[in-house]
Amino acid sequence: MATQIRLEIREKVAYINIFEEIERHPCTLDWESLKMLDEAIEQIAARKELRAAVVQSLSPKSFVVGANINALKELDAENIADWVRNGHQIFGKLQRLPIPVIARVEHYALGGGLELAMACDLIVASTQARFAQPEASLGVMPGWGGSYKLANLIGPARAKEMFFTGAQIDAQQAYEWGLVNHVCAPEQLDEVIDGILAGIIGNDARVLHLTKEIVNSHCLSQLDRSEYEEANTSSACMSSESTKNRLSAFFNNRKKK
Repeated sequence: MATQIRLEIREKVAYINIFEEIERHPCTLDWESLKMLDEAIEQIAARKELRAAVVQSLSPKSFVVGANINALKELDAENIADWVRNGHQIFGKLQRLPIPVIARVEHYALGGGLELAMACDLIVASTQARFAQPEASLGVMPGWGGSYKLANLIGPARAKEMFFTGAQIDAQQAYEWGLVNHVCAPEQLDEVIDGILAGIIGNDARVLHLTKEIVNSHCLSQLDRSEYEEANTSSACMSSESTKNRLSAFFNNRKKK
């Protein structure tokens, strides 16, 4: 069973819960889980009484670690552009929600998982959290806005280092670089987020909506271009023999585990 996504409403806050039915498996994204995420976002948009949303994983090991291996196996030069556009469309809906959205990251946020966290307004991380954009090791591109958003958050030079090396950074480094808003012990995550939510709910909803729109209009002005470029370059990468060999080696290595 692939990763599941369910919406939970607690008073004025929506929680997008991501989980794997097999506990030892990390949370990943495929066409079906993206559809579930899209449906959750649509439900949130329709609930006018909601004041904030939290995207969180219930997994003891991960936030989201990227694409599901079965989804990766199905991608080729012809269909990867649709995969990229689909992720952009859904993450864009999340960004355009009129309410503040918080990513609660307790463990690994890698590849598409980091891009999902960056589609939220704030990231609150535990000291156990790790972040990376490791796509180059498989010969593929960041596909859901990572090539633009990461540089926008932490600066081009640091973003390039993460892209070029694929290395993971810990929560403290992510905080110092400006990727995350808060770092705390795992047992304090909910307390920190509840404090932020209390501040949000205590303020004027209309003002927060308008402020978010203005900030997004500046920060995300290049997102349409990012979608176009990531879709085109992803197709080019999937046509490469190097990429095919890297993906084949990755799939074979996974079979041995």
